[in-house]
Amino acid sequence: MKWYTYIFCFLIIIVGFFCGIELYKDIKAESYINGSIDITNVLSQESFSYSSTSLVFYHDLYDETNTWYFENDLVKVNDFNGLENDYKLFLNDYLLLDTTYSAGSVSSVMNLELYDTNGDCKAELEMNISIKFLNDKTTLLITTNGEESAKYLEQYFADNGFKLKIEQVL
Repeated sequence: MKWYTYIFCFLIIIVGFFCGIELYKDIKAESYINGSIDITNVLSQESFSYSSTSLVFYHDLYDETNTWYFENDLVKVNDFNGLENDYKLFLNDYLLLDTTYSAGSVSSVMNLELYDTNGDCKAELEMNISIKFLNDKTTLLITTNGEESAKYLEQYFADNGFKLKIEQVL
């Protein structure tokens, strides 16, 4: 019986010794860097997109026209060049054909006809989309004429969502 006690105590000392070494390694562990972290703007113009579940239009009280606006500032995009590259503008996965591209901006006019369940045209409206790629931000501006048109657009985008995408044509 004494024999077993000596062997048991010896095993506890050996296990304690190795546990102490591992504990020492964990306490004295130092961090190191393996490689580098590159934090850059992950948006490239080939995959520029903006989506929202709804848009809210507003009217400037000092504006004498009946123009209603939606404006949003987004993160900047570095690699847009409308002079050297060709792009396509999509709204809710539909290609907008009446689109103009310049060095740092995209603009488009979209005409919408909204129908009720009987097939009668409830509204015909025009929506202007402007995207400007500035040094510090990207500005999205959507305008329409009239409060009624703005309400129809707000309801349309609340029902269908708003997904704007620009793709580079290769």
